[in-house]
Amino acid sequence: MTLSNKPEIQVALCSVTATPDKKLNIDNATKFIHESIHRGAEWIFLPEMFSYHGPYDRLIENAEGEDGPLNELLRSIAQKHKVVIFAGSAPEKTVHSKKVYNTQYVFDRVGDLVAKYRKLHLFNLISSEGQKLYCESDGYESGNDYSVFDLEGWRVGLATCYDLRFPEMFRRMASKTPIDLFAIPSAFTLQTGTYHWHLLNRARAVENLCYVIAANQVGVHQPGKASFGHAVVIDPWGNIVADTGNRTGVITAQISKEQIVHWRAQLPALSNCRTDLFQN
Repeated sequence: MTLSNKPEIQVALCSVTATPDKKLNIDNATKFIHESIHRGAEWIFLPEMFSYHGPYDRLIENAEGEDGPLNELLRSIAQKHKVVIFAGSAPEKTVHSKKVYNTQYVFDRVGDLVAKYRKLHLFNLISSEGQKLYCESDGYESGNDYSVFDLEGWRVGLATCYDLRFPEMFRRMASKTPIDLFAIPSAFTLQTGTYHWHLLNRARAVENLCYVIAANQVGVHQPGKASFGHAVVIDPWGNIVADTGNRTGVITAQISKEQIVHWRAQLPALSNCRTDLFQN
């Protein structure tokens, strides 16, 4: 077996409580990465905005470029320990804007950057009284493209948090070739996560008969902002394979291409889909 074809992968998900303290956040994430390695993980998944979760007026000072020190650190860990790191997301500097991108990076086992994705859908939540509760567009620019790539024999699609609510995006990523795994780092809120987190992740898995790996933040980040936790691995039949619950830490699980083949044979929904009627 070569690394170009790994039918079974040991994965680890890290759930953290990021704060406005960037150094502390990176130290905590690094600790969980090394714990994941110690537990035999080959692919390691971090949550959304793991390096900084704080006021939007400090986003730019905590943002970096693609070749910044944070990515150099993650690249070196991936290379040294021969693991794949799905680096959650972090604020990425823009060229012509006072805002930042919410950007995912993926590093392979030799430390090469193999995928990059800027969050498409920005979470803007307004109360019934018109008060801004979460308005990501105040601090972030939206990306403009999907990210789908092949990694060690797996077809992978990237999404981030609020993207979960837009099934059209996931079906579009799978329109040419079925996706084997969606990686969805999140800081899904406590308020909405209680009702929708497991439901949405399971739905995206069942609709596409693929794995969903969603590393979510947990706990209170700053006054008025808290994340639901429950980083999860969902199998192609919608079963919850692993769940961190309401705590920080690491969980591991094994994912298998055989499971994807099995469930797609049981339910040929992907081949039955009438794409001629509603997909361009």
